[in-house]
Amino acid sequence: MKLENIISSLPAYTKSILSALNSAGYEAYLVGGAVRDLLLGLTPDDYDITTNAHPEQVLALCQKYHWQTVDKLGHNFGCVIIVIDGIPTEVTTFRGERYGDSDMHRPEATWYCTRLRDDLSRRDFTVNAMALAADGTLYDYFGGQQDLESKILRTVGKAEQRYHEDALRMLRACRFVAQLGFTYVQDGSAALPPFGQQSTPYYLPHNYCFPIERISGLSLERVRKETERLLLSKHAGHGLMLMMATGILGCSCRVRDKGQDTSVPLLPEAAHLVGLPQNPRFHLYDTWEHTLLAIDNSPRELAIRWALVLHDLGKGLPNIRKLNKEGQPSDPGHEAESAVMAKAILTRLRYPKDFVQLVVWLVAQHMRFAPMLWTKERTLLRWVRSEATSAGFRSEQELAQAYELLVEVFLADMGATHARENAQLMADGRELGRQVTELARTKMPVCTKDLAISGRELLPLIPQAKIKDTLAYLLDRVQSGNLPNTSAELQQAVTKYLKRHQQDKELPS
Repeated sequence: MKLENIISSLPAYTKSILSALNSAGYEAYLVGGAVRDLLLGLTPDDYDITTNAHPEQVLALCQKYHWQTVDKLGHNFGCVIIVIDGIPTEVTTFRGERYGDSDMHRPEATWYCTRLRDDLSRRDFTVNAMALAADGTLYDYFGGQQDLESKILRTVGKAEQRYHEDALRMLRACRFVAQLGFTYVQDGSAALPPFGQQSTPYYLPHNYCFPIERISGLSLERVRKETERLLLSKHAGHGLMLMMATGILGCSCRVRDKGQDTSVPLLPEAAHLVGLPQNPRFHLYDTWEHTLLAIDNSPRELAIRWALVLHDLGKGLPNIRKLNKEGQPSDPGHEAESAVMAKAILTRLRYPKDFVQLVVWLVAQHMRFAPMLWTKERTLLRWVRSEATSAGFRSEQELAQAYELLVEVFLADMGATHARENAQLMADGRELGRQVTELARTKMPVCTKDLAISGRELLPLIPQAKIKDTLAYLLDRVQSGNLPNTSAELQQAVTKYLKRHQQDKELPS
């Protein structure tokens, strides 16, 4: 099959490399995710090329055309990175691989091969195992194009073998489900029991067998990277459902600490959410599938996505779960418990301290909006002031940004309940979010540096020794909502105070 129109849309640097290799008598093909995305009508992030030319032959062409190359270490594995116009392209020699048990991701041995089919046969999924020649000919030995049309993700050959070779492929399977919105299929899966609630979009009519014990040999860095890419995908909920169904979320990986390998769990704390009932008056699904729907309702921002993954972890725990007057489940205070769990989870996953603090705050605060749908702005102001003074934010901008994220968490959570069916209630929620964000952005300085007046500007009015206390006084008045944060109003407030008090009295502290 020829796809000349796709070839004509390729970047000039990609065409140049393909043309140079072909002109020198070598085979060369666009391969992998780039072919998949082009067939889907998407723009690839990068364009990888495979060829029967060996690295030294590729390098000779680079010298001829004055192309820059990097990563000399990759040459040992058949890979040359060519940089044209500042854009890198991986050019890899056809190769075969043999895997052992010593490494759960890297092959034990590699070798060059002469046939394109042999190279494609080692790849993970059929939709990633197609090659496109410069003349527009598509090479598809394993039914990848048909799987694209059917929106199916399946391995090249037996899944057990592919996953045994490279344990990371199990996480990649979940990630591609999340990215592409495809249905994962696996031989023999029809005999396995279903997973999830039958009436939901996340229901799996049968489960899948993954050799998840091999994930223990993967590094935390690789596991986290794949998990993050999944979380930021359009269909993240479906990818997470597959991770839960196959047991991946309950697995551990390894991290190197002080020369020793340490086992780090991914997210076993979420297992009890599967099938955990919620009050049907408010909720559509069980706690886990509510979580998935909330994630898919949210913007694709990592802090938001992680906050929604973790926001209901406290539900159902013995010290949290109660029954209300109607005998329905209730989880008062679950947000505080979830925040404690979130901090422990993100810390062990080695996230930066600032990121952990932000996500924990989002989890702890996500229930504050609901009762405020029926309150006045003054209550909102008190809440924002409380967070400005005690939550550890370093600036008004940081506070405002946090509230912007919190609004998205709240709306996504709200939209994963029966509230989604009430247009007015959702509109009220969005308006509440707008009000709170505006308060944080315009009326709530976090520190004296956020004030519209500096100590230098106060020097003509008061002694230098009293500058710090005066700024603190002004900050308190602005945070209380009694004084606008403008230079003129702040100067006037100081002048009025001085007129009311004799010069020998202490300025406020």
